[in-house]
Amino acid sequence: MADAVQWIRPGSIDLWIWWSSRLGLTLLGAGLILRLLAPVGRELRRGRCVRCGTAIERGQTYCMDHLQATVNQYRDETRAGALRRYDRRT
Repeated sequence: MADAVQWIRPGSIDLWIWWSSRLGLTLLGAGLILRLLAPVGRELRRGRCVRCGTAIERGQTYCMDHLQATVNQYRDETRAGALRRYDRRT
């Protein structure tokens, strides 16, 4: 169509087809390679605990032991802050 409407130089459609098909095959090959490497990437991205390096569940930051310790620490800090605020009011 581009050749018929003369958007490109007459007779150069063969060059465009050659480059387009080569680009398409290259992108298809790259997609297949990325698809084959996806399981390796998932394993490399598998989470580790930020404190001890143990393998953890997807979406977590800490292992169960350190998660409990962090929750306890946050709870204690929150309680101490609330008590300080309560003491100021009275």
